[in-house]
Amino acid sequence: MLRTQLSYWRGQRPSAHDLERTAAYMRRRRERQLPALPFDLDGRLRQGGWRDPERLRAMQLRRLRRTVEYVHRYVPYYRQALDAAGVKPSDIRSLSDVRRLPITRRDVLCENAEALISRQPGLVPTIIDGTSGTTGRPLRVYLTSEELRYYVASGAVRALLRGWPGPNDIVQTHRDLNNDVGGILHVRIARLAGALVLTLGARGTLDDHLKSLFEERCVPGKKPRVSVLATSPSHLWALTRRAEQMGLNLRESGLQQIRVGGAMVSKDLREWVLDAWGIRLHEGYGLVDTFTCAASQCSESDRLHFPDTSGYAEVLDPKTEEPVTAGEPGVLLITSFYPQRELMPVLRYWTDDLVTLSPDPTCVCGQVTTQILGIVGRVDHMVIVGPYNYYPQPIGDSLLAFGELVMPPRFTLRTEQRQEAQYAILDIEMRRSLSPQQQQDLRQRIEQGIILSHNWEVGAGSVKLVVNLRPAGSIEQPFPYKMQVGGGPVSWVQRAL
Repeated sequence: MLRTQLSYWRGQRPSAHDLERTAAYMRRRRERQLPALPFDLDGRLRQGGWRDPERLRAMQLRRLRRTVEYVHRYVPYYRQALDAAGVKPSDIRSLSDVRRLPITRRDVLCENAEALISRQPGLVPTIIDGTSGTTGRPLRVYLTSEELRYYVASGAVRALLRGWPGPNDIVQTHRDLNNDVGGILHVRIARLAGALVLTLGARGTLDDHLKSLFEERCVPGKKPRVSVLATSPSHLWALTRRAEQMGLNLRESGLQQIRVGGAMVSKDLREWVLDAWGIRLHEGYGLVDTFTCAASQCSESDRLHFPDTSGYAEVLDPKTEEPVTAGEPGVLLITSFYPQRELMPVLRYWTDDLVTLSPDPTCVCGQVTTQILGIVGRVDHMVIVGPYNYYPQPIGDSLLAFGELVMPPRFTLRTEQRQEAQYAILDIEMRRSLSPQQQQDLRQRIEQGIILSHNWEVGAGSVKLVVNLRPAGSIEQPFPYKMQVGGGPVSWVQRAL
């Protein structure tokens, strides 16, 4: 069992069964108020990690070469792309050779998902997750049951090493778990670590969510109140504002940790949470598209540690596609390593996220790791509303049902973080002039029927949806939208990890 944990820490991939046994062993020790591992290995592993940059890069090079060999042999799309580029696996002799590999963009995953599935014998796709696609087709990401078990078990091991969530914690999570593999993953991790998980998801109002946080519970072996809150930045902002309006002392809530993901975290929100809740905010960054390569916040700073054992990160200029100087903003590209990602590994995935990396490989905590100093924004037309990503195509598709609008729809979507909540502001052009009453009726129908109305945070009140009707031709730079043959309203919500 100890050998399994050590191999995991070195970046190897033990079996899901062995990791589950390790997590169960660590959970039992935590239940007895003991360190997760004996002989002080618990503290040494938690404070450990890579300390030698040369050893880390050598490990990444080995994994990169192994990944290229794997995808060339088993993944039809990459075999064709590498052959077309004249690149052989043996050509990868240094990490700089990663630039010889093809860039994988989002539309490739939307249009060629099946060609990106490994044909290695014995792999059986059993799970599918999806996010919105720029081409109008949803992005589909496939997993095997073994992969999902591995991600859950490894996440539980990390949680138990850090001490949260643990067997005595109550976790309250606000994620819509319908077909959201990322949310399901987080819930299963917390449960395997022994925590009691309250999955409020899309249920209830802000008042209900606050009531649950302050409620006293008498559950054997658990803390009396919710100790860990997992939610999105927009919901946390609205929740904090509502608590202040109600005169609640948030420092008396019993919360010991707040974890957020799915959108950028502003400096104002960090400072507000620390002042109001008395808790340092923990941020995460991850994509369904690359799945295993989720960055987590350093325990001693606001930097995000990229998992170098699971993937390789690059930052390129969005126009020239050349590497930027460390510390300068650029587009993040992620290569997921095999065997950490076995069914659908990706090479140089263009995330469209603008980030800055630290020029110093050594973090303030002492670990040698790729560090994301900040997420600047997006280079495409995606807008993050609450925890969800929205692209022009599905928004436009959901507007096709309203004949009063210009066709194909001309619109823009933006967000504003105001004092009480995040506002999602949708500007749309009308086909002809309407009376004030007709405009009011149309706005109400759009607010109830557009894809954004399915966002649970809109229903909970943590996101306010505003529809502005504009005259035809008045929007100077509308979002790019192509009307699809046979297109119609979209009734499902796109999700991000």
